[in-house]
Amino acid sequence: MAYIRFWRRFRLSRFLLLNVSKKGISISFISKILNITFGKKGVRFTTGLRGTGISFTEYKKYK
Repeated sequence: MAYIRFWRRFRLSRFLLLNVSKKGISISFISKILNITFGKKGVRFTTGLRGTGISFTEYKKYK
C-alpha cells in the first residue's frame, strides 16, 4: 500500500521549532540534552547521547 507523507519544520528561534504535517501542528523546544514537543494529543520528552544513536522518549497524553 502506498501513501503520501507530508511534514515541514520551520525554525522560529535558536531553541524553538514549528512542525507542520498532514495531521496537524506541533511546537518543539530543543536543547543539547532534551527536546520537548507539544502536539495536539500530548507532550513528548526526548533525550539521548549524541553521536551514539541511543535515545529515550517518553510520551504523556493530555487529560
